[in-house]
Amino acid sequence: MIASSVRCAACVLAVAAVPLFAQSGDAAKGKAVVESNGCLRCHRIGENGSRTGPNLSEIGDKRSAEQLKTSITDPDAEVLPENRFVAVTLKDGSVVRGRILNHDAMSVQLIDGKQNLRSFLTADIRGYTILTKGLMPKPNLTDEQVADVVAYLSSLKGTEAP
Repeated sequence: MIASSVRCAACVLAVAAVPLFAQSGDAAKGKAVVESNGCLRCHRIGENGSRTGPNLSEIGDKRSAEQLKTSITDPDAEVLPENRFVAVTLKDGSVVRGRILNHDAMSVQLIDGKQNLRSFLTADIRGYTILTKGLMPKPNLTDEQVADVVAYLSSLKGTEAP
């Protein structure tokens, strides 16, 4: 009876693990997907890419595979405060959008879509809106490509101090 229960539990675990193994991706293919789908127009990995969006160089240390998958398949599900964009409306009516770097009583600093650092005195600002939706387009990827990208991003970890 005990041996039968142990075998049954082993079968349940094996069947439950099948989706995990089916979802494992190829990091090399994931890197190719990232490079060919325009991800580096906003994101930075190592010395490549833009500083406009979040730096992904060490993302494997910061986010779980499941969090990475959600960030790819449902980009608006969670936008971390350090990755929020703002739309700053100046007193002259012009609007500047970018990722907020700092905001204090005197000024707002951001990096715009052209990677320019911009700073505005609060006296020159009519208002600003924090943008939390629609920042990253939802990529048109297959399940296999998503698994590959997750494998690649999971492999991006910081270097250990000597």
